[in-house]
Amino acid sequence: MIYPGLLIQNRYQVLQPLGKGGFGQTFEVDDGGISKVLKVLNLERFYTPETRQKAISLFQREGAVLSRLNHPGIPRVEPDGYFTLAETSSELLYCLVMEKIDGINLNKWMKNRDNQPITQEQAIAWLEQLSEILIQLHQQELIHRDIKPSNILLKPNGQLVLIDFGAVREITDTYLHKQARNITGTVIISIGYTPPEQAEGQSVPQSDFFALGRTFVYLLTGKRPTDFDKDFRTGKLQWRDSAPQVATEFAGLIDYLMDTFPGRRPQTPQMIRRCLQEIITPVPPPTDIPNGKISQTSAPVTPPSKTFVTQQQQSSFFFKASNLLASFFPQEPPVSAWQKVQLRRTLSGHKDTVRAVVITPNGQIMVSGSYDQTIRLWELPSGKLLRTLLSHTHRVTGIAISSDGKLLASSSYDRTIKLWELPSGELLHTLPRQSGKIRYLAFSPDDRTLISTSDLEIKLWVVSASQLLHPLTGRSVSARIATFSPDGQTCIIGSLDGSLELWNPYTSERLHTHFSRFGGITSIAFSPDSRTLASSSGKTIELWEPHLSKRLHSFSTRLNRITSVAFSTDGQTLASGSDKSIELWNWHTGKQLRTLAGHSNTIRSVAFSPDGCLLVSGSDDHTIKIWQLFS
Repeated sequence: MIYPGLLIQNRYQVLQPLGKGGFGQTFEVDDGGISKVLKVLNLERFYTPETRQKAISLFQREGAVLSRLNHPGIPRVEPDGYFTLAETSSELLYCLVMEKIDGINLNKWMKNRDNQPITQEQAIAWLEQLSEILIQLHQQELIHRDIKPSNILLKPNGQLVLIDFGAVREITDTYLHKQARNITGTVIISIGYTPPEQAEGQSVPQSDFFALGRTFVYLLTGKRPTDFDKDFRTGKLQWRDSAPQVATEFAGLIDYLMDTFPGRRPQTPQMIRRCLQEIITPVPPPTDIPNGKISQTSAPVTPPSKTFVTQQQQSSFFFKASNLLASFFPQEPPVSAWQKVQLRRTLSGHKDTVRAVVITPNGQIMVSGSYDQTIRLWELPSGKLLRTLLSHTHRVTGIAISSDGKLLASSSYDRTIKLWELPSGELLHTLPRQSGKIRYLAFSPDDRTLISTSDLEIKLWVVSASQLLHPLTGRSVSARIATFSPDGQTCIIGSLDGSLELWNPYTSERLHTHFSRFGGITSIAFSPDSRTLASSSGKTIELWEPHLSKRLHSFSTRLNRITSVAFSTDGQTLASGSDKSIELWNWHTGKQLRTLAGHSNTIRSVAFSPDGCLLVSGSDDHTIKIWQLFS
């Protein structure tokens, strides 16, 4: 039993009880003159051995997590802060000593002011603080899973502190493989704040952003998220009318955080921070273009301006964050921002065409595949070569990385697909040899399935078993490119005959077919919000509705044939590679923003980093170039 005056571990002197909740009791303790908090787990509410062990596991996890983190917005725990006490011969007390935070949680803080909404200025400042805290957390590959007003403390100096790390989930291989197999984990639910995927037992890093958005709905309106209706067509929370003090731009960011689908939310805390910077930083005037290898288009450049927005644009997902994401519809980033794009680094080492470049979801590793039969792993921030993978006996033609960043798939003209562990580079499996040269491959969004194209057929593979699911029959014999739709229910196949086909890959049913008027399909890519498909044919880029029900519009380059296209992470820009140059486009208007020159031969692959700050390109000149887009 814990009581005032008790000396624990010959170190902590109990001063007074602080509070008691359903799962534990807290005490103020003195640690050599420093006040700290002792948290003691209460197991009385857990009646079965299984639930008791789960409670103990979560409590231990909280201590382990906090001891790894160092940020003013996270309570500090020393490495020996977690321990057990023998209360009786058969009973243990589970204890955790942490930094004492002098503050009040935002739930109580709001009640003390009669739930009066906060100002937009205050909300922006707080969202900046919480984004910084999540950067620290997510960099450690941790998900909080229980962000809500009562788990955020406000200190007298204005610093916010995120507390209650018992629900934290470490993003481990085992956990993500369970997610891929749809094995439900521990479900942490806070009504009104928990995202849909977490309510079903499947948390991802973007789950924290949903809860963060719901928290700010409460702070900006003084009403619980459950007090608002949802739009029956979109599922969006109808909260804006209760926050008249909030500008459209900032409200758009809050809606962006709360999107129903994790893939349509910001993908990193850094993206949230960048959106905030777009709100609070005035657009600078155009400046002279510096000398360098970045050429300007012949069209005159003008400052971005407010223009009429159509009904369709207003209803689109990213319009709600338009001004945040560098004036997404139909405006563009400030001209001066594009003028600052520069070549950051050139990577050499491959001895033949660099056919594919892909970046891991955490932005730390870039993988390149080459016709020299090798795969290279690079540390993206420094450009350092980490390792070279040697197993293929012919040209490497395709690279794909799973959504958790732990699995790499490669294809080759040697007619094999190989699965590698990242970042170790260990070869895990070689899939059964195919009858034709393999040209392209892609993971399904849930990482369960892999699709590959060869000279003769398209096949679906069960990743976990490294076995063939079935071939996709009845499609075009000239198919070269295939990728899954963002929901994983369909796939898009692009062919040399100019056809784009939508298939149900699991039933081999062809749903739609469209033909490009500009030649064979050379590349395809989905926008981050899943609402647009881009394809390239000859010198033209075409934009389609995701299920190919309608072609939206097209635009063309003055350069030679386009070989690769990629959307920026925030969805505002499209990059295309062609002969020796990369072009950056406002794909809504078809306006060319910049041409990046530097390669000495045809570009084969382009890819944006997850934070949108870098663009990488692979070329027939045997090099990889890394371009700095934004700071």
